[in-house]
Amino acid sequence: MIETHGEVCRVGYLRLIASIAKNNDSTRELSPDFIASILEDAVKKSETIANHSSRLNIIGLIRSRVAARNYVTLARGLKILDIYGRGLDVNGIVYTSLRSASKFDAFLKGETMLTHRDIVSLNQVEKFFFLYVIATQDFLMMPGLIKWLSGQSSLTRMEGMNYMMEELYPQALKILMMTAGKKKRAELSAKLEEALTYRERRMKYPSKTEWIRSSLYAKYRHIAPPRLEWLVDLDLLERMGRGKYGVSELLRNYKDVFSRTFSFSPTSLAHQLFTNIAPLYASYAGKPSRQTVISELLSSFQTLSNREKRPVKMQLLELVTSFRLLENNHLSSPRIIHEAINSLAVVYPDRIFISPGTDGELYITKIDLSLKEIST
Repeated sequence: MIETHGEVCRVGYLRLIASIAKNNDSTRELSPDFIASILEDAVKKSETIANHSSRLNIIGLIRSRVAARNYVTLARGLKILDIYGRGLDVNGIVYTSLRSASKFDAFLKGETMLTHRDIVSLNQVEKFFFLYVIATQDFLMMPGLIKWLSGQSSLTRMEGMNYMMEELYPQALKILMMTAGKKKRAELSAKLEEALTYRERRMKYPSKTEWIRSSLYAKYRHIAPPRLEWLVDLDLLERMGRGKYGVSELLRNYKDVFSRTFSFSPTSLAHQLFTNIAPLYASYAGKPSRQTVISELLSSFQTLSNREKRPVKMQLLELVTSFRLLENNHLSSPRIIHEAINSLAVVYPDRIFISPGTDGELYITKIDLSLKEIST
């Protein structure tokens, strides 16, 4: 995921989008316009917006159907929503399996009222969850941005835009070209050729005013600023005034941890995030007992099995269990949950059923075990 829209600056809306998809899962096809219409109405009905909309100047505020649809597009790019309109994708399923999603379910059903702050403000587990989502789905841009920021103390929006578009963006195109087909590679090659001229073209504008009015600046504005604002929501940057940011205390204090973690490959990043970064967001959490891990594993499987009405993908179960444990102040990781599943399968081969799917992934069709049986 590289292309974004300049308006999609608030991570919190993605939670509402996930809940909209969950609560309309019986709809045959969840089109972007259908979800956007519900999202726009929900934001308008939030207490603060309904009472003070004419006086609010909130960054990233959804003010139109078009803006709402841009957030839906972002949700698809981050695998919150399935790109084919079939409801939730993996990260949406994970989020809506968490306890914190229940308030959005109640809000959409008219059972409770939320302020706009409630809609956009994240708790600590949600901040880590969305850092995980963005880092793994926006791997070509976000890890490089965070590593660069770990060496800064402050920056202007323009400095961040220039670094992303003139350093990270060309690198991303080169990586995409390595695995692209012939037709796509030609398209990416043309984009790369143009991107390599961005800095030179920008420097030719005699004034900042002329640069901001240019069509090239519009491309910078859509791709770069949203990512800076996401990092504000995730406690890695702080707004210091118009167009200015400070690196947060969290990132300053643990810059080596962040830099090291975000240097790992995509296949290793998820485990490293749970191992190194989750404890920074949930400093109050501790290591769970084996019984606690197994208990949450069984509970998460039951939740997913009842919802999906089909075999549960093992990787999904590992993620859901890890995040639900974190919600209950326990530090774990998908790798630890994977080991727990394997140990159960060895001890109880006739009670836990794992089989490969047509997609090559492992699925659990049934767990015929109770915590009491395992504990004895």
